[in-house]
Amino acid sequence: MAKTNLNILIDADLKARLKAIADQQNRTLSNLVETELKRLVATEEATRTEPKNRRG
Repeated sequence: MAKTNLNILIDADLKARLKAIADQQNRTLSNLVETELKRLVATEEATRTEPKNRRG
């Protein structure tokens, strides 16, 4: 799968905390964030329900 850049602004403390987690897991910060975003998307897609038909 092709990779692309995503630039975001986050709180400096949050970045430091994420970096600490990544370091503990012997991963890059990018890998940690990408993995967690994939998990979020999978969870959202799995729980998404089709909208019910409404009578007009």
